[in-house]
Amino acid sequence: MEKLTRAQRITEQALEQTLPSFRPGVSELDLAIELGTRMSKLGSDRKSYDFILTSGPKTSRPHGGGPIRRVENGDFVMMDMGSQIGGYASDMTRTVAVGSVTEEQKRVYEIVLEAQRRAIESIRPGVPCSAVDETARGYIASMGYGDYFGHGLGHSLGIEIHEQPRLSPVCTDELEPGVIVTVEPGIYLPGRFGVRIEDMVLVTETGHCNLTESPKELMIL
Repeated sequence: MEKLTRAQRITEQALEQTLPSFRPGVSELDLAIELGTRMSKLGSDRKSYDFILTSGPKTSRPHGGGPIRRVENGDFVMMDMGSQIGGYASDMTRTVAVGSVTEEQKRVYEIVLEAQRRAIESIRPGVPCSAVDETARGYIASMGYGDYFGHGLGHSLGIEIHEQPRLSPVCTDELEPGVIVTVEPGIYLPGRFGVRIEDMVLVTETGHCNLTESPKELMIL
């Protein structure tokens, strides 16, 4: 727990220090390099995995891909990142806006944020993983975006970045105290933009504890 928490704090500090570099014209690659460099300077042993850092229409693909692009005014920028301390890997995703946002972008962001809030609140011992997934998935569907959330809600992590159990529609395992899961709902509108917000949550004896402290309110840089 100490190592995971430290890894998460490093990730959060590195992001906070890198945010001033988010501006029109900067390349996705430069932002990813700066994030990784700052994590190393803050004490990370290594990255948890290859960062996913995408902007504009590329955020509509959950795992990125495609040519490196430069950030433009009105883009969402999505960052999926993590640090390692003593072999334990953290995992966090944040989506920020550069310059301005449309009403639709704002609406989608708020839906994803509320879906995550509801899912986190449902986490406690004995709850099936599929039920936590359905809490977020059902809310997103009720808001009209059910067809645009195509991956599982989250996964356990620790020594490996992806461990069992997973928060997915097909996982009936029940949550147990001591398990750490990511909660990462998303909405991805093909060819336009996407939003994902991810926290790490510890299952406690009586409920849960969110290990992620990075702000989640929509940030327009």
